[in-house]
Amino acid sequence: MDPQKTFLDVVRNRKSIRSFGPDGVDPSVVRRILELATNAPTNCNQQAWNFIVVTDAATKERLVTEAASNTNIRRAPVVVVVTYDGWNFKEAIQGASLAVGHMLLAAEYYGLGALPMNSYGADSGVKYILGIPDTERICCFVLLGYPDTRAEKATKVPRKPLAEALHEGAFGHSRRPPFVYDPDRWTLETLRYHQRYYCRKTSLGKEMDIMSGHERVLVKRELSGMRFPALDLCSYDGSFIREFPHGPLHTVDLTEETAAYTLAAVEQQAPHTLPLLTNTVYDEHAPRLFPGAVQTVTMIYRLERLPSDVRKALFTKTYATLERGGELIIIARHANVFLKIFFTAVKWYFGPDVRTTGIYAFFGPYRPIRIFQTVGELRRAGFSTIAWSGYFPIPTFYEQVCQMFLQYRKSEGSSYLHREIRSTVISRLLSRLLAFQGFLRAGVCGSVVVIRCKK
Repeated sequence: MDPQKTFLDVVRNRKSIRSFGPDGVDPSVVRRILELATNAPTNCNQQAWNFIVVTDAATKERLVTEAASNTNIRRAPVVVVVTYDGWNFKEAIQGASLAVGHMLLAAEYYGLGALPMNSYGADSGVKYILGIPDTERICCFVLLGYPDTRAEKATKVPRKPLAEALHEGAFGHSRRPPFVYDPDRWTLETLRYHQRYYCRKTSLGKEMDIMSGHERVLVKRELSGMRFPALDLCSYDGSFIREFPHGPLHTVDLTEETAAYTLAAVEQQAPHTLPLLTNTVYDEHAPRLFPGAVQTVTMIYRLERLPSDVRKALFTKTYATLERGGELIIIARHANVFLKIFFTAVKWYFGPDVRTTGIYAFFGPYRPIRIFQTVGELRRAGFSTIAWSGYFPIPTFYEQVCQMFLQYRKSEGSSYLHREIRSTVISRLLSRLLAFQGFLRAGVCGSVVVIRCKK
């Protein structure tokens, strides 16, 4: 507790903490936090909230394995399960949420980190493990603990200016991305708006992509002989930087926020590359991506998310940036028959809003590329020497999709991510099938294509 903290300090400095140090939390501090939570406003003064404090490792493990709770709770010293008398849904959510807000501010005041979490797993499983009556509605879990060094260093997520959220008298114009799958319905402006305010759901350095081990191996293999200096375009979350060979690398992101993700990912996953890494934000008005000499430009699983006008502009600027004899390497998912079936099923099941799917929730639009359309755009940008290969007729990220589905079902629709790996007959069969197909070239039948263009 810092007696010098003012109310404004507490409100403005609070941030969600997702990684905790090893120290436990004094039960008396937890009690003081919960006591302040009971001072929150309530529905007609009913105060029908309940707080279940879980510190036992065995109980946390049961919540993860039996109720498909978020695996982050294993690492939190204290888990508070917030419930409310559920006879009226609106009253339950309002009353419990007001208490949670007080709890988070109290944790900040007492020097603790806190994370409100709704991906707590299956209600039925949580209620069974913790003996919660059916009459109670679970609002959320709140994780409490002392932040570790990484969490302390993490910057706060930028907040929207009040002017963008304030409506006088009636709801007026509100900026928002289109939230559709088709990248061509997006613009550079809406992509940036999404990356600035919507996609930052987790801590800096966390992968915000869905990928398989096979796809990572392919990236590492294709980049093994690349020449430096190199530039990685739209690094986004830096999730593939650790697969790059050692050499001077410049990364270009669409916003300062995603650039911070890239740098944090490198610091955590490939710190040896930091001295050789520089980063800038994309300037759509500049004729080149980077003023210095560049021998290789890479774009790794990013082309699928860009509107066609942005994609064409990037190709043109890439050609202008590369030295003579330099190479552009693109690795992207390709619209083969299995991917088409998968994406059609996803849209049919989850509907037209891209936010309803865990696969897309972190990064906005998505559409596998068409190889011949892409080659045509590259030729128009100036590239004449273009070669491409297709791999993985059966998409290898199906393994991840399988695990996401198992988590979704086990958690009763609570979450896709932060999951325990589950082994089933289908998951084992899929692993064998993917291992059997290996890295044989599949041409246009491949679900992933590698395109190499020389200037």
